[in-house]
Amino acid sequence: MASQSASGYQPSSSTVPAQSLDFGSIRSLVEYRFTIHDAYVDVSGISTFIVQPEPVKEKFLELLMDLAHHDLTARIRKVSDKLVISIFPKPSLGKPRKLTNLILFIATVATVSLASYVLIYEVDPRLTDALFATSDLRAQVFVLALSILGIVVLHEMGHVLAVRHHKMDATLPYFVPAPPPYFPFGTFGAVISLRGPPANRDQLFDLGFSGPIAGFLATIGVTMFAFMTAPLITEQKAAELMAANLLSVRPWPYTPLLFDLLGLLGLRTVPAGHVLVLTQLAFAAEVGALITFLNILPVWQLDGGHIARATFGDQGHRLAAFIAFGVLLFAGYWGFALMLILFMFASRRPLKGVEPLDDVSPLSNLRKAFFALALVMLVLSFVIF
Repeated sequence: MASQSASGYQPSSSTVPAQSLDFGSIRSLVEYRFTIHDAYVDVSGISTFIVQPEPVKEKFLELLMDLAHHDLTARIRKVSDKLVISIFPKPSLGKPRKLTNLILFIATVATVSLASYVLIYEVDPRLTDALFATSDLRAQVFVLALSILGIVVLHEMGHVLAVRHHKMDATLPYFVPAPPPYFPFGTFGAVISLRGPPANRDQLFDLGFSGPIAGFLATIGVTMFAFMTAPLITEQKAAELMAANLLSVRPWPYTPLLFDLLGLLGLRTVPAGHVLVLTQLAFAAEVGALITFLNILPVWQLDGGHIARATFGDQGHRLAAFIAFGVLLFAGYWGFALMLILFMFASRRPLKGVEPLDDVSPLSNLRKAFFALALVMLVLSFVIF
């Protein structure tokens, strides 16, 4: 599914090159904004400063901007009752692979289009005659593929906007094609990889929240369009199709609560003796709900993992992850849970989320309110495929 991977980094004696500023110059940058109690260079060659405990969010951001001009970065941690700033060179990074991003995106367009073709043209002719007698099936394929791609792309663009807003270093989305029939909607989503940690918990939260909220809004749009364009048939015809096992009623949790909520808005007037039949376009909306639900779970380095790590810190994130795995197993997503576990333990830090450079400053109050919105999105998007 559309997910986000982020790679943190830690300075080590084997990777730290000569610094572009001497210790005295670095100290001057630090004490311009902080009261220094002690300063030294540790055994790894890291310039370390013990500073006055105080609110540091804005000051630390300014320090990071100063250091960036010299290819340096920093982190701040609370050790007992002390605040410790460590300053070290930025790691060298490879060039972005934009051609790879483009090739994978084109391949994903192809597999989603093929999956949409299969979903439309594999429908029983009797059902097609009843629902699409006056419709162009090629147009149905186009709208279905566009809806699925639109949800996935807008999800990733939410991340891109957050990355650019905060001037973080990250790759463009790597879309992951999944040819049918092995995956019915043609894609596993996309991955964005951070090339350095976010500055603080606010940035980490925005990084995680931006994708799901963009994808969720896109899913609402597709759901409303599905309701407004759904065919109307008589109750008698619906009964005949149900008797032939060509039509069925799918209540929650096999459709997301979002459908029920939007259904209360009265988007369509259904004449007496008729029923509204949701078609493959509603399937695209279900895909969008699934993407939101799976990604917003507070696990590891999924989007929800970033949100939980920013909101609760390291220990709270771990507890939330165990609860999320329970939800996955309850919902029957065993394969996805196993895939996450394999990826987690293949990484260097299997039970850790992304650590911001400033892990001292708390999350802003506005983002705490958005966390409640994330929980609402999780509930409304829950669906069992």
